[in-house]
Amino acid sequence: MSRSDASLTELAATLERSFRTTHGLLEELVAGLRDRRSAWVSARPDTIAPSADLEGLAQRLAAEDEARRVLVEELARSLPGHPGVAATATRVNVSRIVAALPAAVGARLRQVADAATKLACEVRTELALGRRLLEFSQRTHDGLVTELSAQPHSGAPRGYDRTATARPAAGPASATIIDGRM
Repeated sequence: MSRSDASLTELAATLERSFRTTHGLLEELVAGLRDRRSAWVSARPDTIAPSADLEGLAQRLAAEDEARRVLVEELARSLPGHPGVAATATRVNVSRIVAALPAAVGARLRQVADAATKLACEVRTELALGRRLLEFSQRTHDGLVTELSAQPHSGAPRGYDRTATARPAAGPASATIIDGRM
């Protein structure tokens, strides 16, 4: 094994660890997003308020993505070039890296990269569902406010009589709430 092969294998192992870390972070993010979507139905402010945990996960994912970008740039310099094509003109992806690696190392890298890609799709799905729920909520609230403001208002407050029937108010006494005494 030549020095460049060892270096390429070491870089690929580092890339594999990066994908494994990303996979773990994405699993946590998907679970958190699903929990938030489920909690949205309950409409409790503490469950739908911005989450510091999810924000922290997003920041850790961004940092891992940046580290992986730098690693891929380093891998690009280690990969064999194509004849007649500038090294900067070729795109570096997992398939190209796997082709330059020994079969066992390449298979592990491909497996973990595919798993991370699958989870990234699940995150995009959860984000799309969340966005649709928010849009639905906004349209519903806007429609409700418009509908309520369009209803004619008689000017007189409504109240309840002794039989718990809603009646137009005849005076201050009719706006009282039933106290439950017989």
